[in-house]
Amino acid sequence: MIPCFILARLESERLPKKHMLKLGNTTVIDHAVRRCSHFGFKPFLCVPEGEYDAFNSASIALDVFEGDPINVETRLMECAHHYNIKIFHALDGDDPFFDPFAILESFNTAKVHRLWRVTPSYHSASGSGRMGTTYNLDAPAGGDRNLLDQEQYPWPQRLTLDYPEDYFLLSAVNRAVGGYMADRKEVDQLFLRNPQLHLVNWHLTERWKERQLHESRFRIREEVCVQVGD
Repeated sequence: MIPCFILARLESERLPKKHMLKLGNTTVIDHAVRRCSHFGFKPFLCVPEGEYDAFNSASIALDVFEGDPINVETRLMECAHHYNIKIFHALDGDDPFFDPFAILESFNTAKVHRLWRVTPSYHSASGSGRMGTTYNLDAPAGGDRNLLDQEQYPWPQRLTLDYPEDYFLLSAVNRAVGGYMADRKEVDQLFLRNPQLHLVNWHLTERWKERQLHESRFRIREEVCVQVGD
């Protein structure tokens, strides 16, 4: 059984307390936990220090660990040490329709090839919420691999919950596919049958990319100015 550490926190800047929002008959975070269990994974909630009570009451998860309040990867390592787990998969709690088969591929790749970390490719990671990251603490440090998304679509899908528009879309998807038990292919087929559906929220990702590019250019200009001043 693959251990899945589901990351969540209350103080999200863009959509505060998003994991506590209703998604169907349960909360967003409980949806992720139930989905993990349904597909045969072992879910652990991994939350910042001080947030145990809030998440413990919002989910059916039997295991809730609270760790480093700032650094996510440190929190994951603390959780792994606490439960004495050497290889695990990390999921974001705001990705309610992750692909269980992509997780299996990621986990097996890390295990067979003794890779410290297996991550989705940039294309897969850009808001699709498809797989998350596998860590293998028995592997040599520095061994990384990116997995390419095997599915090809004529448009991008954004299925990560960061903005109100994401919530409206995910709620609609949840109703259409029948909740946390839906195979990811059912979700993908919904977008194929409704080719305008992705327009509900994809512009937010494009806006985020533009802002990141602007901030990056600003930092470079600042560094150049400092170097010239020196």
